[in-house]
Amino acid sequence: MHQLVENNKGFTTLEVIVVLCIVGILSAISFPRILDWNKARAVQSDVLKAFNVFDNINSQVQRGLYAFVQVYIIYEDSEDTGTALTITSRGITADTLGDRITSGAFRNASERCSRDAADWDHDGTISDRPEVSSVVLNNLQTTLADEDEVGVCFSKDGRWYSTTDELDGENSLELFGTGGICDRHLSPRDEMDIRRGPQCDYRIIWSRFGNIKVEKWAEVKGDWVTQ
Repeated sequence: MHQLVENNKGFTTLEVIVVLCIVGILSAISFPRILDWNKARAVQSDVLKAFNVFDNINSQVQRGLYAFVQVYIIYEDSEDTGTALTITSRGITADTLGDRITSGAFRNASERCSRDAADWDHDGTISDRPEVSSVVLNNLQTTLADEDEVGVCFSKDGRWYSTTDELDGENSLELFGTGGICDRHLSPRDEMDIRRGPQCDYRIIWSRFGNIKVEKWAEVKGDWVTQ
């Protein structure tokens, strides 16, 4: 036993240095990928939160709790405070909708999808009712212009579907990561620059009857893929 102890040698200084160098190289290679992965996960999480606002308020329409609802979107992009995408759900009851229809206030599609919180029975930014909600998303940018305030409105049978003027003819909201986190595909519509980083372009799509879904841009296919 004594002989075995004497023959047991430890690491030499050179061996320790070599091991540390290998660990350092591996860390330098893997850290940017881990960082990009974390950023991409943050973007994906915010996209899911945005989708949930759309999906939850449409569920309230289908259940009959609200007769007419809105998803209200505000986008701000400031050098001082960074980007902030606020998505809020609103709703009015069947009685309120009946009064509006009787008064003729619903004749103009863009006017009935009002931006004014006072025109809604419940607004997610000021109401503590669980049926409406509001989220502020700091990991997302959008194709909306800075300080844009837009809305899309739904009813159960699609009859009163409408949008504010800025979304006229649109049925999707494109979302991508802030601060160059994600690659952005080169859009023929706006020819925005391709961004560096892990690709994570998303969009939320809806129809006049609701039917909310999320799609992700697949660079390999060159097309949108349902998530």
